Amino acid sequence: MLSLYQRLILGFLVLIALVGALGMLVRHSFVHLSALDAQQQTADAAVGALSQVQASIAREQVLAAHMASASDRNLYTQLLAQGSATDQNITAATPAIAADQQVLSLQELQRKHAQLMAQLKSAGPETWQRLASDTLRPQLDEIDQSISDDLRTLFSSRTILMATLDHQRFLLRARLIATSGTSLIAAIAIAVVSLLFVILPIRRTAKTARLIGQGDLHQRIEWRNRDDLGDIATEINRMAIRLRDLRETESGRRQMEQQLSDAVVQSIFEPVIVTDAKGHVLKLNQASTELLGEAASDRMALTNTPGGEKILNAIRNAVSMQRAMTGEGEATLLPMRIGSAQRSYRLRTSPMRDGDGKLLGAVTVLEDVTEMQDIDRFKTRFLTVASEKLRDPLQRLRLAIYTLTRGHAGELRPLQTELLAGASDEAEKLDDLMADLIEVAELDTGRRQMKLERLRPIDILDDTYHRFREQAREKNVEITVNAFSDLSHVHADRRALRSIMDNLLSNAMRYTPTGGQIRLVASEFKDGIQFMVQDSGRGIEAERLSTIFGRFTDSSGTGTGLGLALVRRLVETLGGQVSVESRLGQGTTFSFTLPMATAVPSRHQVEIG
Repeated sequence: MLSLYQRLILGFLVLIALVGALGMLVRHSFVHLSALDAQQQTADAAVGALSQVQASIAREQVLAAHMASASDRNLYTQLLAQGSATDQNITAATPAIAADQQVLSLQELQRKHAQLMAQLKSAGPETWQRLASDTLRPQLDEIDQSISDDLRTLFSSRTILMATLDHQRFLLRARLIATSGTSLIAAIAIAVVSLLFVILPIRRTAKTARLIGQGDLHQRIEWRNRDDLGDIATEINRMAIRLRDLRETESGRRQMEQQLSDAVVQSIFEPVIVTDAKGHVLKLNQASTELLGEAASDRMALTNTPGGEKILNAIRNAVSMQRAMTGEGEATLLPMRIGSAQRSYRLRTSPMRDGDGKLLGAVTVLEDVTEMQDIDRFKTRFLTVASEKLRDPLQRLRLAIYTLTRGHAGELRPLQTELLAGASDEAEKLDDLMADLIEVAELDTGRRQMKLERLRPIDILDDTYHRFREQAREKNVEITVNAFSDLSHVHADRRALRSIMDNLLSNAMRYTPTGGQIRLVASEFKDGIQFMVQDSGRGIEAERLSTIFGRFTDSSGTGTGLGLALVRRLVETLGGQVSVESRLGQGTTFSFTLPMATAVPSRHQVEIG
């Protein structure tokens, strides 16, 4: 069996040989036709030359007939001149007649005519008439007859030649038509053969290869010839088989992973909701179905279930904010009525990301915190009462310590002074703790009334800077303020905002080393004003960021542990949001946003510090 390349080469060789043979035949026909054209031209030239000679002889016959009637010198002179012209015409016609092999030479006629002219020249006037009638006229008639016979022979040869030439031209046209038709038929035949045995198999192979490339790994290329393309087809088939096996293996592995993932999600006793990056529900576990009802088993019907829309909105907000990007693991409290009971759930949303950090979706766990909230409310009431009851004894204790340190109860020894100084510091911390507890309790119980007013962001930062300027100078920490003087005002409670800034800046001062920097920044952010406190301290561990705003989470032991929790409660009470970003060794940035009161288009930046 010939290979693809051998078939192509053989087809081209056959086409070239056929075209070459037909070309040689056409060339031979053209050569033969050219030779016949040359013979025709020669015959035409001979006929023309003999016709001129015959015409010249005819004029001599006319002059000889006149001379036979009357002897006239003028006729004699004309006859001699015409005889000379006839000799010239015979001399000129001799090469043309000699070129035609079918016609006799004119040399004999020229010799006879020359003898007649010689006799005419040697005769006297008295013999001209008799010479013309007895000699010239018969001899000229004989020469004319001979020329007529030669002309008839030439005309006969020319007629045969013309017929042969027409026949050859007909044959040439027939050969040209046959050559063109044969070439066309051969080209069509070769094209059909190529189409059937070359192009169509290649197209079928390409189509099958495309289907394999598109994922249909059950397709196979059929190529019966053992040539290069057959080897390629075999390798493609082997590759498709290997890919199919790999796909089946990978599909089985993914199916097992999916089953394992479903089993893990279903095994969690708390309600779990899996969503994509846009907040669309992908998966619900059995606990979610039991909580939200049978309708929730339909992912698209979750919005129609009691509390379902609230859950989806909370999830979408968490995903859009991408809180988990900074490790907050932010929890959202969501009150829901299940049947006749009012329950509270904490939604913890954690992102799912690929290797490049792209957000794929989120996993949300609903934790029933109803009992915890009841306990928390009891704890809040207890702390409120305890703080208020302990505040008066604490004040009396601080007053007693102050009285002793002033020496009103007698002179103190150095050790006593040192002990009283330590007691005074601890009493002050305890007083701060009581103040924070009371404020947090007031916020939790709703007893804290916010006095909202229009405040300039630059004034807030400026006041904070001046309150901490002396402390920063003692610690050799640089504080700078970066804000526009005419930023839009914010609606906020002055005392609450001061507490927020003091807690954040105190926290920054505590963790910023000597020679460090702290920046106080205010800028427009979406529909509000964003405040930022940036320090160059040691940073916060990523695992602590999720609980940084919780109560009693201060790990340094130098604070009350309620400062950041109070910051968060105050910011949220004012209608804002608070967040933190930190990297170890690079510092920490606390930021919070407050609603904007007005907007002013012009901007003049102000820096303090």
